[in-house]
Amino acid sequence: MSNKYKVLAGVLLLALALVIYMESGEKDEVNWFQSYSKTDKIPYGTYVVHDLLSNSRTQDNFKEVRQPPYEFLDDSTTVSGTYLFINQYILFDEAESKKLLSWVSKGNTLFIASRGIGETILDTLNLSTDLFYDLDNLERKPLVNLVNPALHRERPFYLDRETTAGYFDQVDTLATVALGEFSLMVDKDTLHMEEPRVNFVKQSFGDGEILIHLMPEVFTNYFVLRENNYKYTQNVLSYLDQDKDLLWDNHHKNGKTVYSSPLYIFLKNRYLKWAYYILLIGTVLWVIFEGRRKQRAIPIVKPLPNQTLTFTKTIAGMYFDKKDHKSIAIHQINHFLEFVRGTYNLDTNFINDEFIKKLALKSDNTLEETRLLINYIVSLRSRQALTQEELLELNKRIEAFKKQN
Repeated sequence: MSNKYKVLAGVLLLALALVIYMESGEKDEVNWFQSYSKTDKIPYGTYVVHDLLSNSRTQDNFKEVRQPPYEFLDDSTTVSGTYLFINQYILFDEAESKKLLSWVSKGNTLFIASRGIGETILDTLNLSTDLFYDLDNLERKPLVNLVNPALHRERPFYLDRETTAGYFDQVDTLATVALGEFSLMVDKDTLHMEEPRVNFVKQSFGDGEILIHLMPEVFTNYFVLRENNYKYTQNVLSYLDQDKDLLWDNHHKNGKTVYSSPLYIFLKNRYLKWAYYILLIGTVLWVIFEGRRKQRAIPIVKPLPNQTLTFTKTIAGMYFDKKDHKSIAIHQINHFLEFVRGTYNLDTNFINDEFIKKLALKSDNTLEETRLLINYIVSLRSRQALTQEELLELNKRIEAFKKQN
């Protein structure tokens, strides 16, 4: 390697080292991805709630469910307890919804914390949900509270993060019990709820019951660890029967712990990720510089020129110089007939009125123009000699005929 390449490689390595040093000194950005995964300690993970629930129960009383509900309930016909779902959206399909409702009717509890749960369960319970927007209030930071006087707090709980708030705009009041409500923050100092809307309900179904909470953020690390918000989450979960087994859903999660690639281990760790990138960059640089140094020059081979046009001009010139206009005309006519056969798929062995009509129809020329051209061609073929003017006239008519194609 020459001194020039050594200096260049040294400069590049120094630049890479500087970039790594600057990156290592920066703080990691906060990951606001709404994963709702039990393993995520990011703001919108559920690590804290999962840890509290699992530690408050025995190992047999707390079960992890990684299968879809349809498969799990189908395989475990004797399972019972409370099935807990927490995610941004949980869109159960019709078969899955019916399986869950059938399971609840046997004396079990279904708890769903999500902004959307699919139409089948809502229609069965005569419920309807909507997303709340306040055009007069640009901030979408919700206040939440519980309705039960024993759990209600004078100063509502506050989520200091803008989010989309869902509520029940249609409730079957004869069968449904409103458990919680929300409103958007108007004054941060007073945290007073104005025109609260129901976002947490309970309804009996068969021998069991269904609880639906439309703000899953209240179960995330960010909400639970802020001030005294854990009391709200604790009070919401107090509606769960402690004597029943708790089934924690790990299937309907935005952030499933499924590693689709071995590179996940490298890319998740900041330093391994940069080591991997440096390896890739170094490989590319090695290929560039080593390839340029060792690769032989590839000679440029000019392709053989196309002499067809030159040959045609030469032959045509020979005929023209000899004033053999008849031979040139015959070649032009044969070329035109070949064009007719290839373009319009017509038989040129029998040139008659029917042939002229078909040619006129397929070429978009008028019947009269087509007839004049064919008659002119027939007359030229029958003559012994042609003048230069007649040859030029033939070429003019053929070109005019082709333009209509």
